[in-house]
Amino acid sequence: MSSEILTIDTGAGLLEEKITPLPIYADTHPLLLEVMPEYKGEIPSFDLHQLIKKLKVTRKAYGGIGLSANQCGIKARVFVLGYEDSFDMVCINPKVLEISEDIINDNEGCLSFPGLYLKVKRPSKIKVEYTAEDGKVTQVELTGLTARCYLHELDHMNGVKFTDYVGPLALKIAKEKQQKRIKKHTRMSKK
Repeated sequence: MSSEILTIDTGAGLLEEKITPLPIYADTHPLLLEVMPEYKGEIPSFDLHQLIKKLKVTRKAYGGIGLSANQCGIKARVFVLGYEDSFDMVCINPKVLEISEDIINDNEGCLSFPGLYLKVKRPSKIKVEYTAEDGKVTQVELTGLTARCYLHELDHMNGVKFTDYVGPLALKIAKEKQQKRIKKHTRMSKK
């Protein structure tokens, strides 16, 4: 493919694959409204590994914490989470098994809605199940930011946008702030 090239890292003497980030689709893309089908292929498979690599590269390139396959126009029930170099999580066929009654109202953003931030209520703790990149079904308890991001990406898998959690007035105010951020960013990038 023209978007992928192979280069040789002469320092390590190894062949290394360079992957170009995928495009991220805007909030108006119809795939963001669809429920993603469960991944039925052999796990792990070559195609799935390639998709996961591309999602990880794209998430990092755009500075996000989470990224779902459908945000990149790919119809698959897969998302990646990660921040800094300390956390990396691949979730295939993700599910929520339990949620806490304790709710936290905190800011969320989304790579498909650049510059838009909304206060969204989410459980502070969840128990989840997903298939990891190595093909093992995993059950784990998540808290805080990780739980919030998992739920946000799972919403993408279910055709739910984070804007669906706020009322029309809150969304209008947030979109006005978004436009100001975009104008400021545009001015700064021209300097």
